[in-house]
Amino acid sequence: MKALVKIIVCFLLVLPVAAQALDFDYSNGYANNINFELCQATREKALKQRGVKVTRDKDDLVRRTVRAYGGDYVRKGETAAITLNGKTYQDFTIEIVEGKYLLIKTPDGTFYLGVVDKP
Repeated sequence: MKALVKIIVCFLLVLPVAAQALDFDYSNGYANNINFELCQATREKALKQRGVKVTRDKDDLVRRTVRAYGGDYVRKGETAAITLNGKTYQDFTIEIVEGKYLLIKTPDGTFYLGVVDKP
């Protein structure tokens, strides 16, 4: 009989604690999303910094090459201008082909320039 009373008392004491332990608060689940956003923000920041470095390196290569051929290349933020054969273009695309050539497409035509590695 004493053992049964001890079991019932323990059951009554342990049951509320066990119920609280098993009670999940679903509103705390959203806190994990905030951590995920912070990680994403850090990753995006690192990617932007790397993108700035790559863009700067590419701009230096293009500038050296175009100046070696008597032109000029200028970039300010998102806006860029290139001068080739005495004409200035703001609507152009540049591709680096196999690290050997610059393929510059302008409204007046396409220019192929050999890459100049050293300044």
